[in-house]
Amino acid sequence: MKTKRLGGACAAVLIALAMSEAASAGDTALTLSYSEETADMMPLWIASDAGYFKEHGLDVTVRYLPAQEGIPALITGQVQIAAIGGADAVSAVAQGAQLKFVLTLTPVYTFQFWVRPHYETADALKGQRVGVASTTGSLYAATVLALHELGLSISDVAITPLGSVSNVNSSLLAGSIAAAASHAPATYQFERNGFVDLVDLAKKQVPSMNAGLLVPVAFAASHRAEVQDVVDAVVEALRRELADRAYVESEMRTRMKITDPKVADFTYDFYVQEVIRPNPLPEAAQVESNRKAMMEHNPKVATVDAAAMVDQSFVKQAMK
Repeated sequence: MKTKRLGGACAAVLIALAMSEAASAGDTALTLSYSEETADMMPLWIASDAGYFKEHGLDVTVRYLPAQEGIPALITGQVQIAAIGGADAVSAVAQGAQLKFVLTLTPVYTFQFWVRPHYETADALKGQRVGVASTTGSLYAATVLALHELGLSISDVAITPLGSVSNVNSSLLAGSIAAAASHAPATYQFERNGFVDLVDLAKKQVPSMNAGLLVPVAFAASHRAEVQDVVDAVVEALRRELADRAYVESEMRTRMKITDPKVADFTYDFYVQEVIRPNPLPEAAQVESNRKAMMEHNPKVATVDAAAMVDQSFVKQAMK
């Protein structure tokens, strides 16, 4: 009798597993890349880890790909959607890529332009090394804009590509560069080391597609329902980010390796108070700001129509 009961229990477990696998098999598989491991990407991590993608019938693989890899992967179909900055997207479109932003993750420049002591004026900065991750991307665009605010151009300083945001931050702390654009959580340490926030672009609320969801035009047309599901899930995750500090800070520990509660609080407050908006509508003004910032380095972007690079219909549907 016991054997029969055990066999029945095993059969029930197998049926349940089969049903679960069948449900999973019905989910639409997508790959979504993100270009920086910063809090700009928090809604994507929440949508993945809290199950919002799954609730919308999606099996989404969220993976890190720096912009120089993410754009080619998007164009060749290795990923279907990329969370990336407007500067990189504008450069790709200038080369002929057909891409549109369907959602804005961070609608303003999140950066502050920090200098080490003794470089607190425009004259003191001339000829000095200014760190950037690369000569494309949101950090570069913010650096160009900050220099312009100081009456300088990129030719007045020694622009120094360092490969990644983390390399830029560590180089400023080590003193191998004089200045760099950055944001929380790194700026928590900058403040405590006596560095000077010379230009606060975040506080100025300068429009920027600092990070957004970028989709090939052809994919958005042929898989409109799936793109809508992604946008719906990210909008829900964004609401969670604005409302649930404890959960967001737990994601910071997991995704960003922030273990100090003071740094987590500092980062959360910065993004919620100065950066994030409840309506993530992509706007032409955000992309246009990035395009203008890239003109000095890449004249080809002069041909790019910023308005043609945004599709607001997905967010408008999600916000109904």
